[in-house]
Amino acid sequence: MKKPYEILNETLASKKNVKIKLLGDSITHGHSGTGFTEDQPPFIIETWGRNIGGYCWANKFKKFMEENFDCSVVNNACSGTNIQFIIENFDVLVDDDDDLVICAIGTNNRHFWKKDATTPPSREEMGALFYEYLVKLYGMLKAANKTVIFMANIPASAEDEADNEERWRVLHMDDINAIHKKAAENLGFALISMYDLFSEYCKTNNISIDSLLDDGLHPNDRGYDVMYDLIIKELRLG
Repeated sequence: MKKPYEILNETLASKKNVKIKLLGDSITHGHSGTGFTEDQPPFIIETWGRNIGGYCWANKFKKFMEENFDCSVVNNACSGTNIQFIIENFDVLVDDDDDLVICAIGTNNRHFWKKDATTPPSREEMGALFYEYLVKLYGMLKAANKTVIFMANIPASAEDEADNEERWRVLHMDDINAIHKKAAENLGFALISMYDLFSEYCKTNNISIDSLLDDGLHPNDRGYDVMYDLIIKELRLG
């Protein structure tokens, strides 16, 4: 199984004007960063607009890559979405000329809405379903001849990981991380575990995870800086 930096280096060396597509949910969209908007054209899909000027890891990554390499980066992450959304809208979110897809998804696959049932599915059922979706999405990307790097997202606060009046939090971010790792091992795709990297950063620097989050889930500006720095380091770009 190739490392993420090996995948990126090979892709950048393979042709001119490499096209990189970012997929994911609100953490890749840039929610809660200074200046965040989701209404800027051209629209990604339906009512989801772009966060062109907001402060987030994805915009910093786009700027760095386009200034230093012969490539373009397009962020098609949409706030509030889950992995099913990417599968169902694959042909809109992924373009024929995309060379590399970096996908960070799963944050919104943790919960089950109380309006939909009197009891939630089991943790095992929810986990197995998310694993199946990961396998399916990876298969779709490979069938479309895309080079792929998946990312397991950062930890959330204890409050965000708890049930509330509207939903059960059946899975947690450590579950999503573990399922990504299982799929990567079984299928052989490259994986960046932002969950592990972010957790280790906080431990090493003796700071709380909550101090890097704006609302218990989305990073604040400092949190996005940490995400960006960790991704650049993991891809051996800095």
